[in-house]
Amino acid sequence: MCGIVGILDPGREVAFDLYRAAMALQHRGQDGAGLVTFQERFYHHSDLGLLAEVFRNQDLGRFRGKMGVAHLRYATSGDGTRGECQPFMVSFPFGLSLVHNGNLTNDALQRRKLAGTGRLVNSSSDSDTILHVLAHHLAKFERTRLEPGLILDAVRATMSDLEGAYSVVVAIANHGLLAFRDPHGIRPLVMGRREQALLFASESVALETVRADLWRDVQPGEAVLVTMDGQIHARQIAEPRSAHCSFEYIYLARPESVLDGQSVSAVRERLGESLARRFDGTADVAFDVPSSAEDAAVAFAREARIPYRKGIRRNHYVARSFIAANPSLRREVAALKFHLERRVISGQRVAVVDDSIVRGTTAQALVSRLRRKGAEHVAFFSASPPVTHPCPYGVDMAIQGDLLASRLDAEGIRHTLGVDHLQYQSQEDLEAALGNRPSCTACFTGCYPTDVSPATLSQIERQRSLISGDAQGDRLERDPELSREGASC
Repeated sequence: MCGIVGILDPGREVAFDLYRAAMALQHRGQDGAGLVTFQERFYHHSDLGLLAEVFRNQDLGRFRGKMGVAHLRYATSGDGTRGECQPFMVSFPFGLSLVHNGNLTNDALQRRKLAGTGRLVNSSSDSDTILHVLAHHLAKFERTRLEPGLILDAVRATMSDLEGAYSVVVAIANHGLLAFRDPHGIRPLVMGRREQALLFASESVALETVRADLWRDVQPGEAVLVTMDGQIHARQIAEPRSAHCSFEYIYLARPESVLDGQSVSAVRERLGESLARRFDGTADVAFDVPSSAEDAAVAFAREARIPYRKGIRRNHYVARSFIAANPSLRREVAALKFHLERRVISGQRVAVVDDSIVRGTTAQALVSRLRRKGAEHVAFFSASPPVTHPCPYGVDMAIQGDLLASRLDAEGIRHTLGVDHLQYQSQEDLEAALGNRPSCTACFTGCYPTDVSPATLSQIERQRSLISGDAQGDRLERDPELSREGASC
């Protein structure tokens, strides 16, 4: 899920803009943060925690340079320690600093291949693996003048080695800023302009924060190099096979963002409207589960002709429970993150619209509190279809046994949540809301856009278990039924 930013501005130093743009992406990762700038050498700082916490005692003025990258970490691989915080750096062959959003599905294979060349990946992060693969291919030009075409040749070789989801930005010392995206474009990556500057970011909302204009998306399978003088060199490296992550539009991205040409808020409104059209019951009032379901809930209420009220309000000083590191922490966050107003709940038949039901932690806690506030009848709506399969591409849905819909049918989920009515989005309506464009819906269908073997899924589940500190990894060893086969489509 991570947030990434890269800026090259021949006319001014970039540290403050990197910080501001990264702040707009804080929702994408709360485990760690860091930034790097370059002027004759790399200036670097990263640590565990939120961006403001990591840089509270740092003087941004000391981060010199007109080129840099920044990262907000959402841990889905590695060991969750300070050493996993990006940006990652190597000094050989040219000096590289990399940020990455996504998840490799062949990380172990690439590590073995690198070891055979004498390269050691010094962390357990797959992002570090990408850096060393790129460095290995760039090293072939160590004694050559590194022209833009050679850098793009190295990206071609790198992309032929990698499998999975990756949106990457790399600062190359004395040469420029490089960005590339996997052939499926699973994770987002946009480009922006501001006078002489070129910017890359996970979402367009980061560009607006620094008064840059959205130019276009980095295309699936494309690499873009901006040299130190601002010249742009773009090349379609691999044949695009678009499969943009549908969960970006449902939950991950900010509603103000435009990703791959689609307004996130507009997609969410269409999801809410389709839920209302299929609703055959009645309700007195509609609420959203703040805040990623707000656009869907407003559209649902309008289509169903039900008053929309703010009966559930979010405590903005509590993190997103979905990306909390482990189950016990998620339960604590879910209990603290909402305030409920009895005045608009008591005695009412309430319709509650959420973006999705993944583990059910938030929904279960919320329904219980609605009952205590006097709700007479609770109808619960998910703007997404049932989440039944793990995500190997960098979203925290990697442990299948944790997914409520992988274990229970609709009636079992309704009973578990304690609701009177439960309605999911249909797969057909989801695809229509996305404009029937090629999208990754593997978490709903089990149909993965890349080759994903059962062994790969099990390995990713074990990695996620180590980060979350729960016992799921041990359960996988004992109970192979928890890891279903994944299909590639």
